[in-house]
Order: sequence, then C-alpha cells, then structure tokens
Amino acid sequence: MIQYQLLKGDIMSKLQDLNDEVLEKVKFIDKDFELSNPLLLTDDVKGKILYMGQETNTWWGSHKDFSSARNLEMKYNEYFLKDKMSNREFWKFIRESVSCHDVANQGNITWSNLFVCSNAHKKGTPSLHEEIKELSVNYLLNIIDYLGIEKVISVVGPSNPYYDALLKLMGELGWEVQGWPTLSSPVIYSDNKKLFYTYHPNYLRRSGKTQEVSSSLKKFIKR
Repeated sequence: MIQYQLLKGDIMSKLQDLNDEVLEKVKFIDKDFELSNPLLLTDDVKGKILYMGQETNTWWGSHKDFSSARNLEMKYNEYFLKDKMSNREFWKFIRESVSCHDVANQGNITWSNLFVCSNAHKKGTPSLHEEIKELSVNYLLNIIDYLGIEKVISVVGPSNPYYDALLKLMGELGWEVQGWPTLSSPVIYSDNKKLFYTYHPNYLRRSGKTQEVSSSLKKFIKR
C-alpha cells in the first residue's frame, strides 16, 4: 500500500493515486465472491473527525459497474458532500450528535467505513478475504494521514471481524484501546482520548442507550 509524506497541495493527486491502487486491488482479489465497489474518499471533505461505520455493503453494486476510481469518488461526493444520506439510524445518530443535518459541511465530519468494500448485492456481516481486511486498514491509515483527521468515532461494535480490524488500525496509529463496549459501559476511549468507540446506532437504539451515548459523543466532539 502506498504511503506518502505529503507536501501542501499534494493531497488530491496522492489520494487519487491511492484510490486507483485500491480499486485495482479489489478487482484482483475478487475471485471467489462478488465484492462491492470500494468506498473511495476525495480531498473535498474537510471534516477533521472521522465517523467510521462497519462495512461498505452494496455500494453502487459490483466494482464491475464502474470504469474508474474517479467515478466512485464522484459517487462519494454526490452522496455525502451533497447531503443525500438516508434517515437510517447510522445517519440520524451523527446528525443528532453534531446538532446539524449537513454533517459534512457544517459538522466537521468525514465519513468512511472500517472495511473499504464488502458484499456487492447483499447486506449483513461480510465474510471477507484477509487481503481486504489488510487493504481496509491501510486505506484508513492513509486517509487519516492525508486529511489530517484528529479524532475517530467508531460505531463498529465489539464483534468480529470488526473488533480485530479496529484494534489493528488503532495499533498502527499508536492509540491504545483496552476492552470493548458493554451495556454497562457503552463507550470506550483510547488512551489519548482521540477514539470514541461504541456500538452501532441500530444496537444503541434497541438497547435504549442512544441518548446516553449521544450525550457523551457531543462532549467528545466539542472538546
């Protein structure tokens, strides 16, 4: 995976190079099952807080449906930066926590997922090739570096394959994480207080923890 020491003004070209590489790797890995398109970010995002979901299931169908990373970058911009997200719990949770609807342009939020791609035509917990897990962690490391991300909100839950991948990402960043969310302690912080780690918003709602966690998240975002 490409990693760069960026100079001012280099972000767009380096990010495009990275996205080209990720798309080619996804195409190469996709031998035994149908992978979705990778979720490729652009340098148009300005938020310094990364809101990280679980996996990128059904993202614009199969990677075979798009010819280039530039097309996928455009799809990211059309969905996130133009505020076309749905009212699902995932988006309702972050909108409430930053106290605005347009989280990208007014809420200082950048969105990505822990796994850069997943199932092309179905939802649910993915069965991912190890190379996709490694590719995803490396992509996030580069994104955090390129975009100057200062904090991470992780709503990936404590089960695998998410937990192991999250710990690997945190380990590479040098952010120590002890334990995982529980119903009695639904929020975990890294040792440097840069990671806010909790359950997926769907589970928070079902367990009656949304208000409690959202209150903690608002404080995390403001400090």
